[in-house]
Amino acid sequence: MIECDEDAEALIVRLGRGRTPASIIICSDTEARIVEKTRLLSLLRLANRNGVPIYGVGGAAWLIAETGILKDGKGTVHWKSLAAFAEQYSDVCTEDALLSQMARCRVAPENWPLSTWCWILLALFRLRRRRPRQINCWFQYRGAGIPANPDRRRIGCGMCPMILSDAVRVVAYNIEYPLQATQVAEKCGVSVHQLERSFQNHLSTSPMQYYTQLRLEHAHNLTTQTNMTVLEVAVASGFGSTGALTKNFARRYGETPKQRRQNARRLSVAEAL
Repeated sequence: MIECDEDAEALIVRLGRGRTPASIIICSDTEARIVEKTRLLSLLRLANRNGVPIYGVGGAAWLIAETGILKDGKGTVHWKSLAAFAEQYSDVCTEDALLSQMARCRVAPENWPLSTWCWILLALFRLRRRRPRQINCWFQYRGAGIPANPDRRRIGCGMCPMILSDAVRVVAYNIEYPLQATQVAEKCGVSVHQLERSFQNHLSTSPMQYYTQLRLEHAHNLTTQTNMTVLEVAVASGFGSTGALTKNFARRYGETPKQRRQNARRLSVAEAL
């Protein structure tokens, strides 16, 4: 366990007196938002003005983005939240990466415990022997083997064929305007039969079932992490109407988008108390 040296109020006073800390590290759950954040926002803005390096891990990127520090810069969050983050902070260049950095600010999504603690150690001990891009690649290929693509749980581990990686990438970039199986196969340069066989062998599902699941996950993230209307979510996830989204959403998650959003908000408030 790493205990904080000072709370936000004490650090604000310290910064006001010109006694700047070496760095500030904000750690949060992967997808949970930081609710009690008024003093933290003030602290981060003051630290940024005083040139203090800021490190954010997990959901802390949402907090840092809210301060405006990342405006016209780069930021990243957990891959499941990338679309929602990009929707909410359109003035931030959202990256699908394990580390995103600006001049005095670095944020890293909490992909798995190893990366989280290594980024904290990177901040604490100021490891500068490797450039961030090199460290990012080391984690991708030496760590859990999680590449920059939508289905990180099963794809990209080096054991799946290229046809599957290509297909996942194609459908991921065509969420709002879904393609037919023949179109996906054509873009991958294979037949529909080859495409279906690859999905069945490695993911135990069909390309279109996987595609629908991906769109529903996208809709779920937009529902729980943004203030977009149900219609806007439906359009953004390729369902076209609230009726189509609600029907598929309820079948997948056991409740409507509106119910899921209300329950998610109640849970966030309860966890903050």
